[in-house]
Amino acid sequence: MRTALIVLALLGAFLAPNFLRAEWSAEAETSQAEQERPRLVAAMFRSSWCGACRILEPRIDDVRPDYADAAVEFVRFDFTLGQRAAVRERAVEAGITGLYDQMVGRTGFLVLMDRETGTVFEIITTNYDRDHIREALDRWLSVTAEVEAAG
Repeated sequence: MRTALIVLALLGAFLAPNFLRAEWSAEAETSQAEQERPRLVAAMFRSSWCGACRILEPRIDDVRPDYADAAVEFVRFDFTLGQRAAVRERAVEAGITGLYDQMVGRTGFLVLMDRETGTVFEIITTNYDRDHIREALDRWLSVTAEVEAAG
C-alpha cells in the first residue's frame, strides 16, 4: 500500500508540471481568441412565428452589410424549432451565455451588448427603423472602440 502511494506521488510530481503547462497554454489560446473577437455583440432573438421578428429582421438584414468590416459580431438565436440546447450551444460559442440565459425563449428584438462585461447597451425593437438601427450600432461601436483604446 505504501509503495503504491509513493508511486502515485512520484507520478503526480512528474505529470503535474506538464498538466499545468497544457492548462495554461489552453487558457492563453482562449484569451487570445477572445481578444480577437469583437467586443460589441448584436444578438437577435427570433423565431419564424414571431410577428415582431418579421418586421425587425428585414431592417437588420438591410443594415448588416454596412457593418461587414466593423468590430461587431452578429449572432442569431432561432427558437422556431424549440431546440433550446442546440440554440444555447450557439450562445456558448459566442461567449454570451449570461445574456442567453436571461432572454431564452423571448423573441422579436436585437440586443447590443459588451461581450467582455456582459453589459446590455441597448435593445432594438420594431420601434427602430433602419436609420435608428444604424445610429445605435454606430453609437456602441464608438463606445466599445473608446473602451478598447483606453485599455
